[in-house]
Amino acid sequence: MAEILINTCSEDVIIAIYNNGKFDRTESVIGQKNNSQFIMPTIKKALDGKNPDKIYVVNGPGSFTGVRLGVTIAKTFAYTLEIPIKTISSLELKAVSLVEKNKIVGVKENNGYYIGIFDEDNNQVGDYEYIDNDAFEEFNNKHHVFTKVIIDYNKVYNYLKTKEELNPHAVKPLYIKKISVEK
Repeated sequence: MAEILINTCSEDVIIAIYNNGKFDRTESVIGQKNNSQFIMPTIKKALDGKNPDKIYVVNGPGSFTGVRLGVTIAKTFAYTLEIPIKTISSLELKAVSLVEKNKIVGVKENNGYYIGIFDEDNNQVGDYEYIDNDAFEEFNNKHHVFTKVIIDYNKVYNYLKTKEELNPHAVKPLYIKKISVEK
């Protein structure tokens, strides 16, 4: 039984594979400019000729194009293969991997950070926020923000088991920051 986690929220493409309910490995493309060229070959390599039985997707916040790309591919797999799909935010992904009881996590973006606050059970506290680089320095001086987190894919998998399966058509990108035409 192969399950796949697609994360395209940053400049990197990371595909995690779970086999028989256990984390197996990741395939990744690090630091390339055009992820759209690399994501499908990376998924194909990761799946090694198997079809996934379940799909998980990191639906944001993060790179606008990256989020859209990952969500679209995950929805397409889920719909066409008629398999379950679940989402996890990029901030949840980090929070779940930490052992601290109460935590503030941040995801770097060109001009600032997406911020999420989580309790000891990894429940989101309040809304996600976007803080520009100047405001982040002050915020981080008052609160410790975890920005560099090593993802624990076993903890992530256990967390994902508790999440609700979604209709692929209901899966949406998670955008926090308004685009410049909305400001």
